[in-house]
Amino acid sequence: MTLLQILLLETISQDTDPILISYLETVLPAMEPEFALIPALGGSQQIHYQNLIAIGNRYAQENAKRFSDKADQNLLVHVLNALLTAWNLVDHLTKPLSDIEKYLLCLGLTLHDYNKYCLGHGEESPKVSNINEIINICQELGKKLNFQAFWSDWEQYLPEIVYLAQNTQFKAGTNAIPANYPLFTLADSRRLDLPLRRLLAFGDIAVHLQDPADIISKTGGDRLREHLRFLGIKKALVYHRLRDTLGILSNGIHNATLRFAKDLNWQPLLFFAQGVIYLAPIDYTSPEKMELQGFIWQEISQLLASSMLKGEIGFKRDGKGLKVAPQTLELFTPVQLIRNLADVINVKVANAKVPATPKRLEKLELTEIERQLLEKGADLRADRIAELIILAQREFLADSPEFIDWTLQFWGLEKQITAEQTQEQSGGVNYGWYRVAANYIANHFTLSLEDVSGKLVDFCQQLADWATSNQLLSSHSSSTFEVFNSYLEQYLEIQGWQSSTPNLSQELSTYIMAKTQSSKQPICSLSSGEFISEDQMDSVVLFKPQQYSNKNPLGGGKIKRGISKIWALEMLLRQALWTVPSGKFEDQQPVFLYIFPAYVYSPQIAAAIRSLVNDMKRVNLWDVRKHWLHEDMNLDSLRSLQWRKEEAEVGRFKDKYSRADIPFMGTVYTTTRGKTLTEAWIDPAFLTLALPILLGVKVIATSSSVPLYNSDNDFLDSVILDAPAGFWQLLKLSTSLRIQELSVALKRLLTIYTIHLDNRSNPPDARWQALNSTVREVITDVLNVFSIADEKLREDQREASPQEVQRYWKFAEIFAQGDTIMTEKLKLTKELVRQYRTFYQVKWSESSHTILLPLTKALEEILSTPEHWDDEELILQGAGILNDALDRQEVYKRPLLQDKSIPYEIRKQQELQAIHQFMTTCVKELFGQMCKGDRALLQEYRNRIKSGAESAYKLLAFEEKSNSSQQQKSSEDQ
Repeated sequence: MTLLQILLLETISQDTDPILISYLETVLPAMEPEFALIPALGGSQQIHYQNLIAIGNRYAQENAKRFSDKADQNLLVHVLNALLTAWNLVDHLTKPLSDIEKYLLCLGLTLHDYNKYCLGHGEESPKVSNINEIINICQELGKKLNFQAFWSDWEQYLPEIVYLAQNTQFKAGTNAIPANYPLFTLADSRRLDLPLRRLLAFGDIAVHLQDPADIISKTGGDRLREHLRFLGIKKALVYHRLRDTLGILSNGIHNATLRFAKDLNWQPLLFFAQGVIYLAPIDYTSPEKMELQGFIWQEISQLLASSMLKGEIGFKRDGKGLKVAPQTLELFTPVQLIRNLADVINVKVANAKVPATPKRLEKLELTEIERQLLEKGADLRADRIAELIILAQREFLADSPEFIDWTLQFWGLEKQITAEQTQEQSGGVNYGWYRVAANYIANHFTLSLEDVSGKLVDFCQQLADWATSNQLLSSHSSSTFEVFNSYLEQYLEIQGWQSSTPNLSQELSTYIMAKTQSSKQPICSLSSGEFISEDQMDSVVLFKPQQYSNKNPLGGGKIKRGISKIWALEMLLRQALWTVPSGKFEDQQPVFLYIFPAYVYSPQIAAAIRSLVNDMKRVNLWDVRKHWLHEDMNLDSLRSLQWRKEEAEVGRFKDKYSRADIPFMGTVYTTTRGKTLTEAWIDPAFLTLALPILLGVKVIATSSSVPLYNSDNDFLDSVILDAPAGFWQLLKLSTSLRIQELSVALKRLLTIYTIHLDNRSNPPDARWQALNSTVREVITDVLNVFSIADEKLREDQREASPQEVQRYWKFAEIFAQGDTIMTEKLKLTKELVRQYRTFYQVKWSESSHTILLPLTKALEEILSTPEHWDDEELILQGAGILNDALDRQEVYKRPLLQDKSIPYEIRKQQELQAIHQFMTTCVKELFGQMCKGDRALLQEYRNRIKSGAESAYKLLAFEEKSNSSQQQKSSEDQ
């Protein structure tokens, strides 16, 4: 089963119609390799132009530009999303579809863009009036797409299928006169126009939409509503949209809105990176703005709260103790935080091997007796007590002197330690509380860590009660909540709400305030400064604080960067869901993959993508290489690769992902255990090319924490790599690729990865840091593919197998594709070997010296003769030397001399002619054209040419042996 097929079958609803299930089991896997690399929309202008020229299109240039001016969407996801969208309307019909009509719906939509399929293969599609030819094309395509396994009677209903495919739209290009088609088998042919054509048209229009608001701002929305009216579906189309894309936070807003809309009986129909289109009751009412905003904040804050109260995020411990992120202080009331601090302390203060208390006590003036006593309690238990007290005092009760007395009484030390001693400080650290903690542990030395944890919980509960009853805690306020509501006010749209314009005056004032010399409010380094910012705390940001500061101006003040409340929430959510370290994440050189739908997801596709994003395992390129080679380097074989962490569970209907959020814009990341930029980009380069081919998504790879775009309609390409490592440019690959360019790029990438892993690695170490060297050699001269392989074979002291020889010749052809010089070099190398094999042949297992004897002699002669000799002199001299060398060889190595049915003089003459022809090619094409008559260049190329020739010799020998065996088998069969 393919990746897409598995994802759909595992996440699809349990009550899905068996006919749709059958379609996914039979037609989908056949459709993937046929449609995945053909553009339904968008595509490369150059490739479109070439295809249009091939079919004699008079306006090839204009049409190619018109096609490529649209954003990419491949034919696979175009058909699949259109079908699923149309299918999702079936339950709303007043008269249900029969089984035959459901089959027709599936196959009609599958073939509705047969003309784009033809164009994608450089073939002209028939004119609308030529129904017989259209039927023939659809019939052939139906056989390729496994229609027979899906519906055994499909050819009996082929006229109906073609009628639907040809007339999916209600505009130019249709031929909706039933009399023009062979006789229909369907009992009531009126059902073809209504409801089937209307369903097909709805699905096809829907997958052209690029934004949720298109249903009210574009004519496509009017057409969708028209089809709903004809279908008798009394539903309204409504939408929600967020005009910003951050990653996890914006996805969380979308998903919270989805959950809220569910209670309004809004059924999600189409998913975009920036929102959703719903089917709503005809008399729907829009949600109340404040109520929805409160619900969204509750959803986001609950997710953060669960991680914060476990101590996983929102706290940072350094040399000065435990610090609390501003968002943590704002998310909880002081009482809530105090009651839960014990659990946080247990998680964050865990330095049992190197406790902080002994070093802190050294800073205090202690008597020898007191020092000896405190040393008994100077361990992790004291660390936890001290840091809890320090944190509680600093954050909540700094202005309450009575806190000191209450704390000493709680620990029973009010007679041993004075209030002044508890407040001894140095370098911003309160060392006095370490005296208290160590004293308590020394007097209760038998307490275990669990006992101390229980005591800390008791301290927190009693402190919260005491501080509350004495009204010592400040009132709670949350500027994050206020900023978040302001963000929703400006960016979240719901149909029926009055549109709000961006608050430009607020943004300007925030910016001006951040730029003034007296300002203590640093501007956000991740956003435009639209919302209020705060200092970058390493408990919040994933990168090192101030890492993205500009260089300070000469003679000016130090520039300080901050982080806005909105981006701080995003950073905290990434910590919570990815379990990555704050402040140090960039040490792992993450590369973020932002996965966009190609225009739109149907609900089923959105759930399938969610399944992969939530459970995608770290890519193992050793396994990828093995799988790809085993499947004869067929890119379609990657669909059956194990992409997820676990094997698919038995049974296809699972709800393990039902509670997970939909990835409107999927955000995943890769990290490297190495330290070079090359190593960091190895995995993401592969994933960025593979996922669009396998799933039809659009992928952006970047080391930036900030997405480059808000939606897929902001860029046309299927793949964008933002500042990749140097090997990408060395491979001569563009950093932005359209649909038709993906397969060439992925083959090129997998080929160089395989060459490197095969020859330059030291398993299990892939030595990716040396990949640039491998790429540079291959791109410099395609014949280095064979030189690199020869080096490894000599190192391993073995001969290449037939499979390896054929594989590396394919590798060289992949790199030569599209490069005239490389292609000619490979062609010439093979031709030279073919020519000398006519007069000299040895076993392929012989030594390199023996195999390459004629070529070696020819090269030696060219390099050793005087420069003033003309070509004819060089050819004759070389032919003579080569003939003398052959005369010293056994006769079985000279195939032209072995046929004794021909007189010897004729055989010898044939051999001399063949030698002369070979020497002519060496002098005029190899030396004269490829090396420009430059002996120094020929000397440089010498070993590469010989490596390529040896590979070509073995390849031709294997092919000749294989052909001979097939002919012998064929004659025996006859």
